[in-house]
Amino acid sequence: MEKKKGSISEIAQVLELSPTTVSRALSGKGRVSEETKSKVADYIANQNIVPHRRLSGYSDKKTMNVCVTLPMGENYAELPFFTHILMALYDYFNVRGYNIMIVKTSLDDISALKNVIRRHKVDGVILTKIGEHSSEVDYLKEHGVPFVVTGSCPDENVYQADVDQYGACRELVSLLFKMGIRRTAFLCADLRQTVMKSRLSGYLDVIRENDIPFENRWIIEDADDANVLEKAIGDILREQIECIICSDDGICRTVLNYLRGIGVRVPGDIKVASLYNSRFLEEYNAAITSVEFDIRELGRVAGGMLTRLMNGEVSKKRELLGYKILISQGNLTAAADASEDVRIMEERVNAVWNL
Repeated sequence: MEKKKGSISEIAQVLELSPTTVSRALSGKGRVSEETKSKVADYIANQNIVPHRRLSGYSDKKTMNVCVTLPMGENYAELPFFTHILMALYDYFNVRGYNIMIVKTSLDDISALKNVIRRHKVDGVILTKIGEHSSEVDYLKEHGVPFVVTGSCPDENVYQADVDQYGACRELVSLLFKMGIRRTAFLCADLRQTVMKSRLSGYLDVIRENDIPFENRWIIEDADDANVLEKAIGDILREQIECIICSDDGICRTVLNYLRGIGVRVPGDIKVASLYNSRFLEEYNAAITSVEFDIRELGRVAGGMLTRLMNGEVSKKRELLGYKILISQGNLTAAADASEDVRIMEERVNAVWNL
């Protein structure tokens, strides 16, 4: 039978491996398991393929540096999520002999990341925040750079470590509706961000499934802008919205501080919920319902995925972490007063609240 030609990348795609892994399996150089070597050899033999040897790839040169991207802007640097994920990644890679290099990017500007990759300053990249159509993802794939996203990505071929943002939002909003809350507003940042879209999808799906009255004007984008937020809260109070659902901790803290400043009590006058709980909200924990997840674990999982990719080893494409719902004391009272089975609600609370 006549031999067929096949490129390393084509073989890698079929076997769901990285091109680097396939190349190492064929050459016998580098860290590749015997199982992977056999998998590659069997496929080539069964398909009667003569693989094209590739030129040196990105991963062949080791720097012992890892790049972590953070969002541009002063406000982002202050958010606990980014400081916690950065420290978690530092701790993970430091004990393995890697240095961390920080690069700032935005949805419209990845020039700093490009400069690092062109000069081959790092062995791999952790992307901490991306948009739905990410130029960072496209660039890193084009140049064969190992990378992992700490969040969701529409491209199923991208390695991702994420929290179940959609499920967490559904759970929180469903609990609010069980407590009798019907009129809600959803405040979020830029909806081009994948995490914002996931959380909004969970919110809207619960509304549709429960036939809750809803108006599009109560989805307020760019609420991280102080002027947008101030106007939104004024409209929300005039329209007697029962609960403000904040897409992240930064927006939630600003909402709570603003309400306090104008003498509006939480949860007495209006209820507030946050889809991410952090140290920003510590003094308000008894007053708000929120989602909590383990950032250090997210960093550890993402670090492990990237290490395997940099070593040419097999890794799962997506790791999804869980979460907890922290229910405010005010909402527990509302649940007891509503026409719900209090015993069932207490069992539910004990299951999701780490007392």
